[in-house]
Amino acid sequence: MEKFAKAFPSRSLRVKTSKPWALAGVVGSGNLEVLLERGGRQSDAMECHVETSIPGYKASWLAALADFARNYPAGGTKVTINDQGAPPVLVNLRLRQAYDHLTKGGK
Repeated sequence: MEKFAKAFPSRSLRVKTSKPWALAGVVGSGNLEVLLERGGRQSDAMECHVETSIPGYKASWLAALADFARNYPAGGTKVTINDQGAPPVLVNLRLRQAYDHLTKGGK
């Protein structure tokens, strides 16, 4: 099990919805869950916390999270990821799903 945290610069999330958080995915073999919460510590940063069952991929995780923070205005949010061996393409999908749930009210 590997755990790490990092904040990434990101434009501030300015969407006005009543949802304080959004969840996408499930913790299970080959999958992951992403919890996206409003009100991270810094409004100009996306705060990320990752817990993964597969050690040794921190650099890949950080690259994927930095890319998401660069392309989506997620400043002022906290991202919590619980991973059980999801492939990289699923990481990006779950991040976008949680973001859409939070900003557009998806289910």
